[in-house]
Amino acid sequence: MGEAKRRRELQESRTAEGLPVPRPTECPSCGVRETTTVQTNARLRELGLPQEVGFCGSCRAIWEVFPPQYIADPVCAEPCDNCAFRPGAPEQADPETWKSLLDSLQVDGDGMFTGRFYCHKHVPIDMSKGPGNFLFPQRADGAWDTAKMRMCSGFLRMFWARQRKLGLM
Repeated sequence: MGEAKRRRELQESRTAEGLPVPRPTECPSCGVRETTTVQTNARLRELGLPQEVGFCGSCRAIWEVFPPQYIADPVCAEPCDNCAFRPGAPEQADPETWKSLLDSLQVDGDGMFTGRFYCHKHVPIDMSKGPGNFLFPQRADGAWDTAKMRMCSGFLRMFWARQRKLGLM
């Protein structure tokens, strides 16, 4: 984790020098820069939306915004407040479902993860299916456009823990 520490120190030095590291404001769906951050009400939070969402008046997209202490580099960022990989996350409440997700990320079966898990922040929410259903960017061939996606910090931490446990790190 020496690289993570180096990257975090660089980020902190930029912040200490007064150089802002702004969180993205452009719409992740259409790219328009004039977007709004909206505080959701209790009813919307009961439906599963976070307290703060981004909204695009142009294409009507809605997404979870990055936290104010946003760190662009997932290697040194803390897991999000609602990350599925943080201890005690509701996604881990059902052991069978959680094991199924982890198995899908271990496609070669050697106990090491070969799949990847991407962060849902700043990804449009498919409101026709409800919160928790994300419209990750796609290429023309229909495959995910991973160049436009951010690795999940919580997943990376679990990945590193698994490497240490297996003696690979």
